[in-house]
Amino acid sequence: MKRLALALERLALALALAVVMGTAACSVNSATSNVATMDAGATKACADLRDLAGNRAGLSARDLRDRIGQMFTDSQASANPIIQARAVALYTDATYLAEGAEPGSFKADLAAMEAACRTPSR
Repeated sequence: MKRLALALERLALALALAVVMGTAACSVNSATSNVATMDAGATKACADLRDLAGNRAGLSARDLRDRIGQMFTDSQASANPIIQARAVALYTDATYLAEGAEPGSFKADLAAMEAACRTPSR
């Protein structure tokens, strides 16, 4: 009887471990499954970025922030976590600039967003 109870206890432990690991694997998969997705939100955000690149020279810091803010809003409709994260970083930089702060990592974040928009799935 003790052997049966011990065997059942081990089986229950193994099943619980499998469920926990399976759940963790699924949550990681959902976070990374759309990395190369250029859906409508990502496409619009990248189009906003290309438009900004063509018109950036004449923009004030506040206008730049507003344009990047639109790109940020468009990116949030995307399932692509890289596009979303890059847009957040760029919008943060633009907000700092609009408030009179130093550019900080603006150029690096701009380059990273441009790179994220050049995905092989397009």
